[in-house]
Amino acid sequence: MCLAIPCKVIEIIEEDNVKYAIAEYRGVRQRANLSLLEDVKVGDYILIHAGYAIEKLPEEEAKESLKLWEELLEKSGVL
Repeated sequence: MCLAIPCKVIEIIEEDNVKYAIAEYRGVRQRANLSLLEDVKVGDYILIHAGYAIEKLPEEEAKESLKLWEELLEKSGVL
């Protein structure tokens, strides 16, 4: 099972003809291969699994999911 947190794309780079997103959540940045998705732009929210962007989320859905993650982290004492 994959529990993916929506990450906001802050940069798109290309290396060896492959596009990658640099995405961020709470200051943590990660690189995600964009080969499985089309039309990802800076500012979009994506889900990442095993180094690949697997889904692009509408902004409202991503923000609602992030709100729930924040509540979960607060209740578990992580934040």
